[in-house]
Amino acid sequence: MPIEDLAAIGDARIEKCDFLIVGGGPAGLTIARGLAEAGRSSLVLESGGLVEHESTEALNETLCETGTWSPHQAVKRERFHAHQTRMWAHGRQAFGVRCRALGGSTAAWAGKSAAFSEVDFAARYWVPDSGWPVSANDLVRYLDKAADALNLGINCYDGRLWDHLRRAPPQPHPDPSVLGSFFWQFARSTLAPTDVLRVGEEFIQAAPRGCRVLTGATVLEVLTDESGERVCAVRVADASGARRTIEAQTIILAASAIENARLLLNSRSRHANGLGNDRDLVGRYLLDHPCARVASFSQNAIASMSQLYGFYGLRGKRGVSMYMHGLAPTARVQEEEGILNCAAYTMGERAPDDPWSAAKRLLKRQSESRLSDAHAILKSPGIMAKGLARLAFQSDRFPKAWSRFAVNQVLRYRPGLAVEEYLTRGLPHKLVGLSIDALCEQAPDRDNRIQLSSRNDRFGMPLPVARWRIGELEIRTLTRLAHILRLEFGKAGLPQPVIAPWIADRDTHGVDIIDMGHSAGTTRMASDPGRGVVDADCKVHGIEGLYVAGASIFPTCGHANPTLMIMTFAYRLAEHLAQRR
Repeated sequence: MPIEDLAAIGDARIEKCDFLIVGGGPAGLTIARGLAEAGRSSLVLESGGLVEHESTEALNETLCETGTWSPHQAVKRERFHAHQTRMWAHGRQAFGVRCRALGGSTAAWAGKSAAFSEVDFAARYWVPDSGWPVSANDLVRYLDKAADALNLGINCYDGRLWDHLRRAPPQPHPDPSVLGSFFWQFARSTLAPTDVLRVGEEFIQAAPRGCRVLTGATVLEVLTDESGERVCAVRVADASGARRTIEAQTIILAASAIENARLLLNSRSRHANGLGNDRDLVGRYLLDHPCARVASFSQNAIASMSQLYGFYGLRGKRGVSMYMHGLAPTARVQEEEGILNCAAYTMGERAPDDPWSAAKRLLKRQSESRLSDAHAILKSPGIMAKGLARLAFQSDRFPKAWSRFAVNQVLRYRPGLAVEEYLTRGLPHKLVGLSIDALCEQAPDRDNRIQLSSRNDRFGMPLPVARWRIGELEIRTLTRLAHILRLEFGKAGLPQPVIAPWIADRDTHGVDIIDMGHSAGTTRMASDPGRGVVDADCKVHGIEGLYVAGASIFPTCGHANPTLMIMTFAYRLAEHLAQRR
């Protein structure tokens, strides 16, 4: 598979291709692989390089409407998202989390994966604009392909997993007709035993035939023929700013929910309001997963609750898969309560003086007090030494066969420790408590949207500006979930969690909620062109040869982390494209 930098090929002609894919993230690379498996060739244009770089990270700048975040929420976003990313900063990406490099967002994720539930596809009378033109049953075989590509175990995410684990649910247990078990998996790298799977690295290692990748290729506009009804090319800039036009029969936008909408809105050569935007739907219905801490356990309940709602290892054909146990209200409870789909899980609370967090702030030059952060490092020599030993274990000098054997044994007998390694990237942290974090789907809201700003990036392309508000239904969902957890834990004889202050005080103006960086919904799928941008096959309504992939097609987003479903729909789209004449 040839991977070249666009600027390096100079004036060399790029032949018209059958399939041109914009974006080399999980969606784009999965489509390329699916097309290759069907014997079809493709060209992938990736704006970044093989790894993230400061020059391309600047192109991720995203603005937000004034008043979107309180100062407290801004600080929380910085701490939450910067933990997993190398270059992300709240001041640059005021909404969402994007990584501009081959592999896209998997450069920063924790590998956490789950599938949508059946209820997520349904039209629910208490959730406005809900309902998909496809069902969960339509996706089963594509879901299995996506799980294989992510090196996951069996696609089972509810209480049925206990049978596969050959064990009973932890006892005592809340009423399963009210709160059912929900599981997340963690995608494991096939290349580095102690890391999560990075789609870009895996793609390069097992390169599909017939796929060409051009890095440093930033698409600025999608062009159509004279009729304005069929796409024919893209206008693209290389790292130096030089422009060229690349022709294609079929174009697939797979550049994230923010960038897909931005590209369509900026494609105005023959469509004054943007391509596919005749009904003013492109960029609308912006979704994410509102996330907040809803409760916590007292000190004496931490050990027991960590064991009940911790981690499990399941041996399969690919080794041991990791599963994280949480709780979710059943479909019946969601309807009776009139709430959104949501789930809760336990997380260790880091101490304010956690040494590795302090070290990261110092290294990224983001420390507000260098003296305090240096003191935090010096007073925890044991934690620092343990972390340095783990980093040595992860290094390229440590034999991979030994690492893989050791990790598999830990997964089998101490899955909780293994997941901690993945979530913290091998760095131990100083903890002071155990919290219950919750995330929920977001009700579709037409006024939540991506628009174009009057400010431009260095290529002269308008920056995206997000309008994102959390509605009453999301706040009520997270609030009710906290009270349901406390009530049902008490009924089951379990320690009752302490409700978070913002819920207990009914302080809806100071809500401690941020986005999860799971942007979706800006080119939503619908059979009716009046309700969505793409049809059930991901083709843009009214524009021949133009398709969209990724979470931007989601009409609703459930509560599951999106990567597995993004790749599921990508395999489905690849099959559809390969079968077209």
